[in-house]
Amino acid sequence: MPLHVIDTAGLRESDDAVEQIGIARAWEQIAHADAVLFLHDLTRAADTEYIAADAAILKALTEKLTKSAPVIDVWNKVDATPADAPAPAGGLKLSAKTGAGLRALRQRLLELAGWQSGTEGVFMARERHVHALERVRAHLQQAQHQLQAQALDLLAEELRLAQNALNEITGEFSPDDLLGEIFSRFCIGK
Repeated sequence: MPLHVIDTAGLRESDDAVEQIGIARAWEQIAHADAVLFLHDLTRAADTEYIAADAAILKALTEKLTKSAPVIDVWNKVDATPADAPAPAGGLKLSAKTGAGLRALRQRLLELAGWQSGTEGVFMARERHVHALERVRAHLQQAQHQLQAQALDLLAEELRLAQNALNEITGEFSPDDLLGEIFSRFCIGK
């Protein structure tokens, strides 16, 4: 099952203008996410300042989410902590270095996406995905009519609208990307 994963900038206060732009973009992506993985450092689980900073970020996360997207606490660096160290309540423990715990994270993401094993022939999708696909179909049908009528400007607009509908499912695909695809396959004269 394909997932569109975006790794954002760290969420903190900064005076650096470039870092502020990255943080603003991160908040923009988070606001429209279907799920948020909130990454914590397990080696700092006993550090009260660190935990307080994470709590402030979590509060901001829940305020900025435009829909009721789940926030999954992911505690990294399990490989750098003693095996008997207590785990923070909730969340998943893993090691990005060794891969320990990644299977549990994958399973959790699949559950959130509605995946069920052993259901051959059943198509699972969110309602908004189905509506987006219906709009894609309608725009492609219109594009086919415009192609037959040789109205290339209207054809391009219908293709753009179809791509925008697909973006709701697959992620960002800019007009420049679409034009690049068109020009890479066809020779269009003036």
